Amino acid sequence: MRYGDDKSFEMARSLLPSTHRQAARKSRASLHRRSRRSSRTRVAQLIRDPEFAEDCAELDEDTSSEMRGLVWERQASDKVNPFIRWAEQRTLDQPRDLRLGLMRKALPDGLVGRHALSHLKQEKHFLSTAELSAQESWRLCTRKKSLPTERGLMAQLLRELLRLPTGQKALNSYLKRASATGWSRQWGHDGHRHVVLHGSHAPRLLLGVHDVLPFLDDLGFESRLVSYWSHPPRPEAPTRPLALKFLRTFHRLKGDLTATLAALPVPVLTNQPR
Repeated sequence: MRYGDDKSFEMARSLLPSTHRQAARKSRASLHRRSRRSSRTRVAQLIRDPEFAEDCAELDEDTSSEMRGLVWERQASDKVNPFIRWAEQRTLDQPRDLRLGLMRKALPDGLVGRHALSHLKQEKHFLSTAELSAQESWRLCTRKKSLPTERGLMAQLLRELLRLPTGQKALNSYLKRASATGWSRQWGHDGHRHVVLHGSHAPRLLLGVHDVLPFLDDLGFESRLVSYWSHPPRPEAPTRPLALKFLRTFHRLKGDLTATLAALPVPVLTNQPR
């Protein structure tokens, strides 16, 4: 039976080597090959068609998230349960805010100690009072991830919307109704009275497929290829939040236009004329 520093080193060393290390190496090599192949394909497309950058939502992608997943899978294969039980038993009677610091002093210096300590930082037993409170608050306030406001992705959503028979009309009608502050009835050229919406500003409407990129420019989602100094960004259109809300909902509901319109209630105008 070992005690003291020898016991601490033995427990920390028991985490290594990972039982998933060989598979992790193969997965890492495969991930890098896929990334290089995708990069070469996109560069070749850009050389043939420079305007491809306007609509390519994957142009800025990298392997950071996938690499974090591979690291997590490898670390998840470490034999951590005996070590965690030993560390928790050793600090069971200690104040919460001192537990991690005591284990940091007990573990050996170097890579072995830092690796073992990284596993303890993920355990609730070793979270400080402030970290535990922040974690609970985060859980209560967690919301679904919103749609990234990338120009290429939004252009794809708009083109997908325009392929629907009433897609353009639905978007423009929503922008008109949501930005209106009042309405009235006026005589039209056909001899009938029609409802005319009024607002503090005229909404920026989508005019068609040819207007997708100018529409995004006016909303404030200009191309990243444009230099700030040679072409300063234009002011955002007042309808930007409305258009962004519509596209987020359209994306979340997987292109279901009927469900999108049902999920976007428009405030009822209170100043309707008799």
